[in-house]
Amino acid sequence: MARKVLSLFISLLFMLSAAHAVLGDGAAASFSDVDPNAWYAEYVEDVCSLGIMTGKGGGKFDPEGNVTRAEFVTVLKRISGDADEVGASSFSDVAGTDWFYPYVIWAADKGIVTGYPGGAFLPNARILRSEMAAILARYIRLTGCRVTEDPDAVASFPDVPADAWYAADLEVMRTTGLLRGDAAGRFLPGNTATRAEAATLFKRFYDMISAEDPYEKLLGTVRLETETGRDVESKEVYIGTSFSLTAPDGREIAYDEISIRGRGQASWGLEKKPYKLKFPEKVCLMDENGSGTKAKDWTLIPCHSDKSLIRNYLGFKLAGTLDGIEWTPYGELVHVYLNGEYRGVYLLSEHVEVAKGRVDIKDGTKDNIGFLIEYDSWATGEYNTDFFSVAGIKYSVQSDFGNVDQVIAMKCHLETVYNAVLEGDLEKVEQYVDLASAVDIYLINEIYRNNDVDWSSFFMYFKEPQGKLYFGPVWDLNLAFGNSSEQTSTSGLAVGHIISTSGKYKGVRNTWLAAFLSNDWFRRMAAERWEQIRDTLKETASEQIAFVKSRIGDLEKNFEVWDILNVALGQEPEATLRCNSCLENVEYVENWLKARIEWLDGYYLSPAFGADYPADKTKNGSAAIGNTVPVGTHDAWVIPDWFGGDKQVQFIVDNIEELCGITRGRIEVRLGGYATMTQKNVSKVLVEECLKYDPAKYEVFFDDDEFEDAREQYHGLGNGQSIIFEFRTGVRDLETGEESTMVKVKYTFVKDLSLNEKFGE
Repeated sequence: MARKVLSLFISLLFMLSAAHAVLGDGAAASFSDVDPNAWYAEYVEDVCSLGIMTGKGGGKFDPEGNVTRAEFVTVLKRISGDADEVGASSFSDVAGTDWFYPYVIWAADKGIVTGYPGGAFLPNARILRSEMAAILARYIRLTGCRVTEDPDAVASFPDVPADAWYAADLEVMRTTGLLRGDAAGRFLPGNTATRAEAATLFKRFYDMISAEDPYEKLLGTVRLETETGRDVESKEVYIGTSFSLTAPDGREIAYDEISIRGRGQASWGLEKKPYKLKFPEKVCLMDENGSGTKAKDWTLIPCHSDKSLIRNYLGFKLAGTLDGIEWTPYGELVHVYLNGEYRGVYLLSEHVEVAKGRVDIKDGTKDNIGFLIEYDSWATGEYNTDFFSVAGIKYSVQSDFGNVDQVIAMKCHLETVYNAVLEGDLEKVEQYVDLASAVDIYLINEIYRNNDVDWSSFFMYFKEPQGKLYFGPVWDLNLAFGNSSEQTSTSGLAVGHIISTSGKYKGVRNTWLAAFLSNDWFRRMAAERWEQIRDTLKETASEQIAFVKSRIGDLEKNFEVWDILNVALGQEPEATLRCNSCLENVEYVENWLKARIEWLDGYYLSPAFGADYPADKTKNGSAAIGNTVPVGTHDAWVIPDWFGGDKQVQFIVDNIEELCGITRGRIEVRLGGYATMTQKNVSKVLVEECLKYDPAKYEVFFDDDEFEDAREQYHGLGNGQSIIFEFRTGVRDLETGEESTMVKVKYTFVKDLSLNEKFGE
C-alpha cells in the first residue's frame, strides 16, 4: 500500500493543476501576499512548486484563507488513487450532483470521516484544526503510509484535554511532528485551518511518505525457506531452513541453514503456527540498542487469537521496566514469509531459557547447578526428570540438565520455600525468596489480569542448590489485557485467589501468588512498590501504544491473509469479537489497560487492599507439604533426610490424568443406576479400569459433600445420558493407610443401566 500511495501522491502533482475547484488556481512561484520571513513561506513555495497546491490567481496565495472539509478529503482521495464511489450518500447535505460527492463518499466508506449528529457532513464548512488532525491520522492508519516519530516533537499540547474526541488521533500528528502548535505550544483545536496551515501539513506529510521505505521496513521482515519446501509439521523434529531478517534500522542478517520446529500448546492447534528457531551460533536478532541478547534460540509468536497482535509485545515492554524481574524477553513485531508465502505479523522474540543474558543461573553437569522450572498443567514426560508435582501442582523442568536425584532435591527445597511462605514469617521467607521478584511478578500479572498464570507459563528458578527462589520471566500473554472471557473486568483483584463475599478463602488460582497474598507484609510491599512504578508503567504503555498506532497499517496487513477479526479462536470475549479492525482491537487494549491501571491505583493505595482477607495465616486453605526441614548448603543439591523417596499414592494422584490416558481433558466413568453411584464403585472403576492398579491395594476417595452433590445430579439422568463433574480426588494405600493430597479432577459420568448387575444391583 505504501508504494501505491507514494506513486499516486507523485501523480497528484499533475492532477491538482487542473483542480481549481479544490484549492484554487494560479502560478506556483512567489506570491505577493506571502512574506518570505513568514513561518509558512517555505512550505507554501514547496507545495506550489510540487503542484500539491496552487495560488488563488493574481499572484496571490491567500495564506489566511480557509480550507473546507470537502477540499481536505478531496486531496486525500486523489492521493489514494481509488476509483470514484458510486454508492448512495449517507449525508443529508451531499448530493450526487455536487463536485465533491465522490470524494466525500469515499472518505465515509473508508471510515476517514463520520459526519455530524443529524446526518450532515457540512462539506463547505471551514475545517477545524482538530478535524484536520483526525482525518489525516485516520487516513494514515487506513493506508499504512510510512510515518516516523519526530524526536523534536512537542511533548504535549496544554489546551488539549486527555479525553477530547480527537486526542488519540492528535497523538499521531504530534509524535510525528506533522502538527506542532503555535509559538506558545498550543494546538488551538477549535480554530479553523488556514491555507498556510494546510500547505505546511501537506508538505510535511509529502516529505514523510516520499522517502523510499516499503512496508516491510516499518516492522522488519523475516523470510524462511524450508529444505522440504513444505510447512513446519512437528513440534519435536527440527528441519533445515534458510533465514533472512531485514530489520527496521537497515541491518541485514542471513543464514543459509538454521533449524526450525513448531512450538506452543493451544496455539499449535491454530492455523497460524508458532515456531522455534535454532541458529548454528549465537546471534542477536534485535536492535543492538535494545535489550536483545546473543543466543542460538529464538521464537516466532503468531499472536493469532490476539487480534490486536500486541499483547505479548506490550506485556514484555511493561515488564521490562520492572527491575525486580531480572530478565524479560525482548521482542519486535515483524512480517513473516514462509516458502515465499506471506504468513502475517509475528513477534520475533527471545526464548525463555537458561543462558547468559537471559535466565542466568549456574548450569553444567556437576551438582552445583540451578534450575529453571515452570508452573505447568501441560507438563509431560518422565516423572522427576522432565516434570514433578508439589501439592497436586505440576511443574516442568525447563533446564537442559540435572538428574533424578537433583530434581528430587530441588523439589524438596521448593516444598521448604512454599511452606515458609505459608507460615508467613517474613524473616524466614527472606532467607528463601527473592522478594523483589515475587512482588514485581505479582503486580505485573495483576495489571495484565493474566489468565494463563493459573495453570502454565509461570516461571521461577533457583540460581544455586538450596538457594533463593526467583520469579520470572513473564511469558504467553495472549489471554491477558481483557482477552479472556473469564477475565474481562478492569476492576477487582484477579490472580492468586478467589475471595467469597463473607471474606473466607474459597479457591486458589495460582497457589504461589495466593500464598504470598495471605501475608499482610507482602500486601504492604506490593502497595509501596505500586507507588514507585505506576507512573513509569503509564508512560510506557502510552508510548508503546502510540508507536504501534503509527504502524497500524502494517499490522492490518496481517488480516489480509487471516480473516479472523470476528471469529472466536480461543477464549476471546464478545467485546473483542465486535472489533472490526486491528486498530479497534489495539484501542480496546489501550482503553482496557488505562481503566485497569486506574482501578489498581485506587485500590492498592486504599485501606481496602487486604481488608477482604481473613486475619489468620490459614486463610489460603493449604496445609504444609511434608516434613520440610531445610538443607543448609549451596554447594550441591542434597536430598533431605526426611525425604524417603516419592510416595506411590502421591505419584498416582499427581499423574492421574496421564495414567488414565485421557485425551479430552476428563476421565470417563460408566455406572449403572443411582444406587450404583457410590464412592466404592467409582473407586473400583477408576483403580481397576482407568489406572490399571489392583483395587485390593489402592482406593480413590473424594470430598464427601462434593460427591453427594454430584450423586444427586446423576440421579436425574436418563439411561445413556452423561454429565461432567469436577471434584477433589485423592488416593489411599489400603495396606499402609498412606493418603495423597487431594487435587481437582474432571470426570464424565455416563449412566448405563446394563451395568447394574456388574455393581451388584
